[in-house]
Amino acid sequence: AACRQPPVSRRQMVVGINLGSQAAVVASADGAILRNEDGGVRTSSIVAFTAAERKLGEAAGGSQAKDRVCSVPRLGLLKHSALADAAVARHWPFPRSEHASGLSQLAVPGFGDQSGVALLGALLGKLRSTSGAAAGSPVALSLPPCAAAGASPEEAEASRRFAKAALADAAAVGGWGEVVALPTPAEAAGEALARKYPRGEAAVDTLVVDVGHSCAFVAAVRLHPLAKEGAKEGAAAWRAELLYEESDAFLGCDQMDDALFDHFGAKIGASHGTPIKPASRAGWRLLDGCERLRKLLSTLPEAAVSVENLVDGCDVPLKLARDDFVALLAPLLAKLGAMTRRALSTAGLERLASVELAGGGTRIPAVQEAVTQALLESAAGAAVGGLEDRRFGAKLDDASLAVGAALVAKRAVDAAGPAAGAGATTAGEA
Repeated sequence: AACRQPPVSRRQMVVGINLGSQAAVVASADGAILRNEDGGVRTSSIVAFTAAERKLGEAAGGSQAKDRVCSVPRLGLLKHSALADAAVARHWPFPRSEHASGLSQLAVPGFGDQSGVALLGALLGKLRSTSGAAAGSPVALSLPPCAAAGASPEEAEASRRFAKAALADAAAVGGWGEVVALPTPAEAAGEALARKYPRGEAAVDTLVVDVGHSCAFVAAVRLHPLAKEGAKEGAAAWRAELLYEESDAFLGCDQMDDALFDHFGAKIGASHGTPIKPASRAGWRLLDGCERLRKLLSTLPEAAVSVENLVDGCDVPLKLARDDFVALLAPLLAKLGAMTRRALSTAGLERLASVELAGGGTRIPAVQEAVTQALLESAAGAAVGGLEDRRFGAKLDDASLAVGAALVAKRAVDAAGPAAGAGATTAGEA
């Protein structure tokens, strides 16, 4: 997708936002990725508090761990009780309590209680400000996973309803006056694939596996080619049909880092006699070391990092073999494998044309292997999983999902007729 600077003058445009727990991306329906104040396309989902001010997005990125809260969308969308299962919440620097809305609120010195909706709304407001979109521009916000895989249908639906209401409130706080759709990431991914997939003559089935910073989803998507005479110029050559989707709000890279944190925290406590507690200076240093080690193990069979000034002013080395890392991840990999198998057992699913991997977690060889094993056990996926030189597709990224959400918004506006989103344009029409 083309990347363009935000316009100088504010205007109505149809917008999609991929609201990730680590970063958010804003796009217009013509595929333009709208940049933030630093000229980048990803805006960190961070809020930080200093003695003098509250900082959002990229401005908060350089703040110390003791002052910042990462994964703001999780704070603004998950119930207070559900956040007990979220790895990231253990490491937030501020005390957390339940707000009257059922969300969490943080007690921030000098700022009082900060509710999840208020902080997420402030982040969404900054996204609107830097994108150049006018207040009231039609927007589709991709709703992140909000329940664990395996939750009962009633529990999952209750979590979705709660998160949708919270997201609509946060969008209003941020000045997004017309939320026309709240698609799931799987729905946005389907729209993105319909826009990017090569042209052909027959429908194709594809599997999408996304393991992000905090969440994961698996989807089976059927892409139908549109009749050339019926397709508008510049429109997608395919129509996406979502056959199956399943997500887990507690399966992502931060859970992997948390498993490493517990592993090394116990070892360091035993060897140095000093327990490493989450949400402490030593805890933040150890968590940073665990993240660096996890990234190295994505490419190396064995890796080592050093965590400075961790215990009694001494540096502490962290070393781990990939096989031991895989053993630590076994519960998470089992959940992902089960989700993938359920998607592959979708009634009517044809032989897969491709498997699209998205999210930083899918770069981990053990994650790819978990997906491969599920493919090999499936009639629809065996041909893809059994290739001697497996090459998973990579047509989807954060920006693609933002464009997919924008296309959902555009379709909603078009379906509502001329009165909806009156005056809305795409970035290329301004």
